[in-house]
Amino acid sequence: MSGVCELCGKRAPILQSHVLPAFVFRWMKQVGHIRHSEVPNRRSQDGPKKEWLCRGCEDLFNSFETPFANQIFHPYDNDRAIRVRYGEWMLKFCVSVSWRTLLYLKEEQHLTQFSERQVTLMDDALRTWSRFLQGEYKHTGSFEVHLLPFSEIADSGGLNLPPNINRYLTRTVDINAGSSESTCFTYSKFGPFAVFGFVESEDARKWKGTNVLYRGGWFEPGKYTLPGQLVGFLVERANRTRVAMEKISPTQQRKIAESIRANPDQFVQSGLFRAMQRDVEMFGEDAFAKYNSDKKEDG
Repeated sequence: MSGVCELCGKRAPILQSHVLPAFVFRWMKQVGHIRHSEVPNRRSQDGPKKEWLCRGCEDLFNSFETPFANQIFHPYDNDRAIRVRYGEWMLKFCVSVSWRTLLYLKEEQHLTQFSERQVTLMDDALRTWSRFLQGEYKHTGSFEVHLLPFSEIADSGGLNLPPNINRYLTRTVDINAGSSESTCFTYSKFGPFAVFGFVESEDARKWKGTNVLYRGGWFEPGKYTLPGQLVGFLVERANRTRVAMEKISPTQQRKIAESIRANPDQFVQSGLFRAMQRDVEMFGEDAFAKYNSDKKEDG
């Protein structure tokens, strides 16, 4: 299909582009089918796509995604203590994720809860991120982008956490946008990583250890300083995922169980099993979804 590329603005054949990188969904399928929270009873083979980019811009995004997948994502999934030197591609990758998330939320009309001022800032962020990705800008200005890696946790630290918290933090894909009185950001979560694209960023100064350096630096997970409101945001997103998964029908529950029994060794060695173990250790039987047996079958 011919059209105008959302990134470069040129008229060209337009490809179907993943909203979040394709390697994430290939990773998810290693231990089963993909299920989206909007339709949990329908198995999927891939993540959402949009007709956005020309071939040149699609290849540009792939040039950031490939080193992130090979040097950061998969190594960190296997070893939470890795230390990796990254180059300029790291910030480009994170900005490309924030740009796609914000464009998707805008097109799907998921920004109605934000003020007119914040929506205007979102348009400014899209333009700034686009020009940065194309090499017109050397930095993202006030529209900072931060990367936060997650790992399994062993205890709640006195917080009221949902019983799927480890599975949510390390395995779930989720996109959204959040705000407070002084902060507005996009949220792009894929497995054990989340990218926060700040549209309004007074609180960004409270984030320590998550900033991605333009010229490159070291990815070495450690201690981070984060605003307290972030915990509430993550808990709310994890609860939404838990409620959606409890709508899985008996037929789909059987299909999931059959898939695990077909290759039990692969499941036991997976990150999903590791996260589930942590949830069971923390919450006991509450870690397992309380399925409603009355749900409609979708297939």
